[in-house]
Amino acid sequence: MRLEVGIIKLVEAVIGIRAERRAQFDWLRNKPRREDFGKHYDAVMTLYTALEGDWKGTTAKADGYLIPDAYFPEPYHFIFEFDELQHFTQFRERTFQHYPADIEIAYAPQKYRQFCQQHHAAALAKGPARFRRNTADFPYTNGRAAQRAFFDTFRDWLPPLHGLNPTLRLAEFEVAPLLNGQLTDTAAKDYMQRLLHQRLTKLSTLKT
Repeated sequence: MRLEVGIIKLVEAVIGIRAERRAQFDWLRNKPRREDFGKHYDAVMTLYTALEGDWKGTTAKADGYLIPDAYFPEPYHFIFEFDELQHFTQFRERTFQHYPADIEIAYAPQKYRQFCQQHHAAALAKGPARFRRNTADFPYTNGRAAQRAFFDTFRDWLPPLHGLNPTLRLAEFEVAPLLNGQLTDTAAKDYMQRLLHQRLTKLSTLKT
């Protein structure tokens, strides 16, 4: 079982709503489009350049949806992302340098930057060689990691522009006691409830 499956089930148990696991949104695509990013289009293209994206490769690849880990419908109306080790690279850290000041997010980006600094080497080394392959849009060594970081910004920046609440994220390192079996059953649910309370409180503050 993938780690995210168990975490999402626990989130469902805490907030009492079943998540949609294959949600698609017309504005959440695998290419940066002005009509999707609106006022943030120039910022996302500046980030794309900083990550050394290849526009010819980007435009040539097939159009596709970016599928979130989960979507929690009304009354929560937010995308949920569970970020495992491979997300915490130097590329992901670099993305935070380009976040517009008015981006609404329901997690602590400074903590995410710390995770990137602490774990970037292990993040790049995780998994099979295909995780480090070139991609059409980022055609260099570890281009897949750069692409992953770029698409993480899509999942953060776009939802509030299109009527959703800010994306809620949990990092693998934040739920270590659940993943290693240190906490189970009621204790695991209570632990998750505390984590979610922090983020849902932040989300509520952002939307008032």
